[in-house]
Amino acid sequence: MLNLKAKIPFFVSLLFVINLLMVDPSMASQVRGLYEVDILVKDEGADQRWAAFVKGLDEVFVRIAGDSIVMDKLKRPAPKAYVKRYSYEPVDPPEIDEKGEALTHRIKIQYNGSLMEKYLQDNGFAVWGEHRPQVIIWLAIRDGRNEYVLKAADQSLVKSTTDQAMARRGLPQRWPVYDAKDRKALSIADIRGGFQEQVSAASKRYTRGPALTGSLMWNGSQWQSNWSLLMASGNRHWNLTEPDYERLINKAIDQAADILGSVFAVHESMKDDELVAVRLDIASVTSVERYRQVEEYLRDINIVSSIVPLTIDGSSVMFELKLRSSEGDLLNILKNDAELVNVEVSPVPDEEAFDIQELMQTPGEAEATLNTDVQTDTELSTAPAEKKVSLYHYRLSN
Repeated sequence: MLNLKAKIPFFVSLLFVINLLMVDPSMASQVRGLYEVDILVKDEGADQRWAAFVKGLDEVFVRIAGDSIVMDKLKRPAPKAYVKRYSYEPVDPPEIDEKGEALTHRIKIQYNGSLMEKYLQDNGFAVWGEHRPQVIIWLAIRDGRNEYVLKAADQSLVKSTTDQAMARRGLPQRWPVYDAKDRKALSIADIRGGFQEQVSAASKRYTRGPALTGSLMWNGSQWQSNWSLLMASGNRHWNLTEPDYERLINKAIDQAADILGSVFAVHESMKDDELVAVRLDIASVTSVERYRQVEEYLRDINIVSSIVPLTIDGSSVMFELKLRSSEGDLLNILKNDAELVNVEVSPVPDEEAFDIQELMQTPGEAEATLNTDVQTDTELSTAPAEKKVSLYHYRLSN
């Protein structure tokens, strides 16, 4: 039986790390490289290049739709129209594919993400942009006599397979160090059971986003596994059995990515006159650095078209956001990212804390603004009623 704890060669491990999607370690999980793929080919000929363009296009469409079978439902456009640039690099020594043929080059392809997202939207599909929650992975393995939890420092075959599967679907991930503190908070039995209370408590050390737990057990002829994806909007559980652990891991990650895609992918409107305004009053913004983090986090959410700070009241800051989608989509993203904790919801108050823009006005400018705002009875009767903007109250997670 394959020893899953066997270490992979250092140069192979390094290659995996280099090829993984890069994730901004700031408050927002902003995925870079979402529209890029690396594909091994036999040569630099046109046939191999075209096949790589097609394969890469399908992979990126799956990533940004958050749906592993989107290409079964979407008519594939001509790949070349969506390729921004590509380049080759030699593979030495060559890798051997399942047919025994040598793969001597790697083609790196960057696609036009904006065009691909528009194509999905034009065909009625939701889009999952670069703003993605970081997933903490708790994976327990029993391969005969050995039972262990995969750790961040491991260089095992199963961990590298999981990393590659997560990168293929554009999912930022973290592995636990699983030291004494983790072992005290979360046992192997807790991971196997996917117990929400224990998993959530241990996961807060690493991320406030979703937690993926998995338990793999070799029964002598095949791998049996159970999986749980724990999120603020609800938990999902599933089981998989496969004789090959690589196939099992890839199926499990596809399942998790499809669930996350169903939560985070949204139908966006790109028209300015269809933008939705919403205000967020966020407490516990206790420093300039935390203000910067909050603003960057909100700005990075893919459905946010613009963000304007309106007022500051102590450690609370009110922002107005213009959305390319619905309020419900924003609230769903905030809930499952878990970076902000919802406090209450109310209509915009008549009186607000001091206005940032007003602070920047001179007395003369303020008086001119006041005079400009005065309306006659006729103007008041004919002026269209302003649409109320919802105000949601949040505080930063600890």
